[in-house]
Formats: sequence, C-alpha cells, structure tokens
Amino acid sequence: MFYVVDFKFDPNFAIRGLHYDFNNGWLMKIDNMANIQLNTVHVGREPIKDVNEIIEYHKGRHIPPEYLNTNMFQLSDLFSVPQATLLSDLVQYFKDHSMSFHPRYLSDDVKHAARILHTSEYRIGGTLHMEVMKDISKYLERSPKLVGYIEKLRKNGKKTFLLTNSSLPFISRGMSYLTSTDDWKDLFDCVIVNARKPEFYRSCRPFRNANEPNWDMVNSFAPGQIYQGGNIKDFEILTDWKGQMVLYFGDHVYSDLVDASFQHGWHTVSISKHDYSNKMFNFFYYQKQQGAIIHELAKEIEIRNQASYRHKLSWLLCLERLLNEAQSWSKDHYTDELNTLLSEWQSERKQVRIELKTAFNRSFGSMFRTYQNPSFFASKIQKFADIYMANVTNLDELSLDYVFYPNRAYLPHERLVEEVVDSGQIKHVSE
Repeated sequence: MFYVVDFKFDPNFAIRGLHYDFNNGWLMKIDNMANIQLNTVHVGREPIKDVNEIIEYHKGRHIPPEYLNTNMFQLSDLFSVPQATLLSDLVQYFKDHSMSFHPRYLSDDVKHAARILHTSEYRIGGTLHMEVMKDISKYLERSPKLVGYIEKLRKNGKKTFLLTNSSLPFISRGMSYLTSTDDWKDLFDCVIVNARKPEFYRSCRPFRNANEPNWDMVNSFAPGQIYQGGNIKDFEILTDWKGQMVLYFGDHVYSDLVDASFQHGWHTVSISKHDYSNKMFNFFYYQKQQGAIIHELAKEIEIRNQASYRHKLSWLLCLERLLNEAQSWSKDHYTDELNTLLSEWQSERKQVRIELKTAFNRSFGSMFRTYQNPSFFASKIQKFADIYMANVTNLDELSLDYVFYPNRAYLPHERLVEEVVDSGQIKHVSE
C-alpha cells in the first residue's frame, strides 16, 4: 500500500498542453499538425530514449486524428501541471515496483480525485477552495492595476461583467482580497456565479438570484445584485450585449473560449495563470477586440530575450541556411572534407535544438513551440483568440480605441518576395 501524499510535487517537470496516451501511459508534446516531438515522450518520469519505439508504435511521427481523439487527452487548463506530474509519478511508481496497471484507469482515478477537490461543500466549493480561503494571501496577489483598468473602462462608457463557475462565497472572498475592497461588485454591471461553463453556452437553464435564492424568474439584471446559473441566450436578451461587441477574458481554452467564440461570436481572451489572481474570475467588457492572456508568456519572453538564447537561435538559423545551400551545390564540389563538415553541422544543429528546448523546460521545452512549428496548445490559442499577452493590464498601455492590425501570415511560396518587400529591397528582386 502507498499513499499519494508521500509524493513530493515537482513544479519544474511538466508544462501545460501535453497529451497523455490512455493505451501506454506516454506523456508527450505534439505540434499543431499532431506530429510528436520525439524527445519529449515520457513514461513516468523517464524519457523514451529509443525514438524508434515511438515511430514504430505510431508508424511514424504523426498521430492520426482518430487515435488522437479516442486514445489521448490534452492537459490544457490551470491544473494540468500538477495533474501531469501526478500521473507521471504514479506511472513511475508502478514501474519501479513492477505493479501492473492500465493507463486509462489510472487517468480516470486522477481525474476523479481532481473532481473531488472541486466538489462543492457548504455552497463554497471543494477542498481546494477551502484551502485557498484559509490562506488567501498565499494564492492571490492584490491587483490595484487591474482595479484601475476596470475603472478606466467604466469611466469611458464600457460595460463590464463577471462570469464564473465558482461559488459566491469563494468569489466574494477572493475578489475582496484581490481588489482590496468589499465593494468589488461596483466594478461590474453584472456578476454571475455558478455559471456551469461550458454548459452556459448551450443550455436553457434560467438565471437565479444568488444573494437570496428563490424560485422567481429573473427578468432583468439589477445593479449590485449577483446571479447564478443562466445561459448565454438569456444573457444576451437581458443585457443586449451580443456577438462581436463582447471582449471575453477567460481562463480555459475549451470551457471558456470555444463555444463563446465559435457559437456566439464573442471575442475571446484566455486568462491562464499559475497563481489564482486571474483564475478567480472571468470578466468581459463591451468592446470590439479579441485576445488571450497567458501568464507563462512572460517567462517565455524573458528567456527569448536573453543574449545566450538569441545567440543560439541565430547560430541555429545560420546552420540551417548553410545546410540548405549545401544541398544545391554540384556533386563535383563534394569532398571528404566537405562531407565531414556537413556532418559536423548536422550534429551541431541537433545539439543546439536541444539546448533551445531545455532553456524553457528540461523535459518538454516551450509550451508554445516544438521546433519549427507551434505546439498543439499554441495552435488552439491562435484558433480561438486573436491576440495574446502576459497580463490583462498590458491593455492599459493602449488607448481604448486602439486597433490591432495583424501581421501578414506568409505561405512558403510567398516568403522570399514578401520579406524582400518588407526590407525595402524590392528593386533587387529579379524574375
């Protein structure tokens, strides 16, 4: 017999966006085309060193859509890092002790345990919520900048509202601490708790008064009142805030953003933090823009701005240009010395790619990128949100009528001409 409590959480092992395979217990990162980044595949806490084992299992590096949808799941929310770490620790324990297990049952049990942590007690929330409320300063940071930004929006005629799956006692305690005032409700035109997203976007469940639960029908939203439940259709009728006039700040790609964006045209902003400061709420304002707030982005940018990282990236790109050019040379130019040099470049390229990966996370690399391609997680952010940033208060640096003009996305056959045009050297382009 063993107890999970004996495990020590390692916050540096996993990243968000990984995929877990129900059939073999592999944990891995894949790119936007469902290709496996081979050196990220782990069984337990150990990487699979023989990549041929992975290639043989999937008959290549690509995971077919049917297999991906039926035999794997993505750990993409705020709790995915501890969940992925716990899964890996359990798999490792079973391997070390020669215990038989099925990876799907293991995953199901971990998911069930997570649900227990969130299961409501005394209308407040699960064990996790109770622990947060006992020592809220450990999990939340006061945010006067956020308060100032919301107040700025309201002074300029924007309508704001808060929509959360959490209970009223939990939200009230958290928002009071976050905003340093018990009058936090005054920051919003409407507050909705226990929303049950993503069902909120699909159901016909009516709204209910949360302060004094009764059986009366809610026909309007009154200032200072808090409501629970509801659905998006009634919400749009009661507020007249519809479609692309809504900018949505959410904390979960699938529960918050997919239906809001695809089914109802809301502009979506993903809030993704490892502390509870932005997890505590989802808020919206009445505006025409769209984006994503990803806390991990700040660390990624910090690493990418380091001189050592930029030097390695520059050298990698240089090596790849040289290797590409060498392939167009006549075979007459190839000598033993050149072949040796090309082999050294290929080996060095492989090593630099590993160093660029481990700069972000030793086991899985960047949350946003494999090697050449965006990660599967990053592709979902790009699909369901128009812009992304590290903190919602970054928007306070911009005017309220600021327009984000997207960069041109180049197709492979366009890149040469467009890059020359961008550089101002169009006169040098020949037919």
